[in-house]
Amino acid sequence: MRYNISKKRSTKAERIVYEILKELHIPFKHRWIINGREVDFLIGKHVIEIDGHKQDSSKNIDLVEQGYTPLHFNNSEIINNRKNIKLCLEQIFSQKEQTQMVTQNMLR
Repeated sequence: MRYNISKKRSTKAERIVYEILKELHIPFKHRWIINGREVDFLIGKHVIEIDGHKQDSSKNIDLVEQGYTPLHFNNSEIINNRKNIKLCLEQIFSQKEQTQMVTQNMLR
C-alpha cells in the first residue's frame, strides 16, 4: 500500500531536494510509504533517500526486491552542494527520459 503522510517534519535537505525537483519539472511524491516503509521522495521506480547518518540496508533490499532503485544523498552533501545535487538529478532523470523515448520509438 502506498499513501502520503505528513510533510510537516521535512528537513532542510528535504526542502532543498523538493525545490530542485520542482525547478527541474520532475514529477515526484514526497514522504511516501512503500510496503510499510517511508521514503523521502518517489519518482517513478526511483527512490531518493536523504540520510542523516547511516543507510538502512534492509530497507534498500526491500526496495530493490520490489523493483525500485534507491538513490542516497547525505544531508550535508545537499545543503553544501546544491548545484552538484541539481546537476546529478538532472542527469539521472533526463537520461531516463531519453531512454524511454528511444524505447518508445523502437516499438513503433
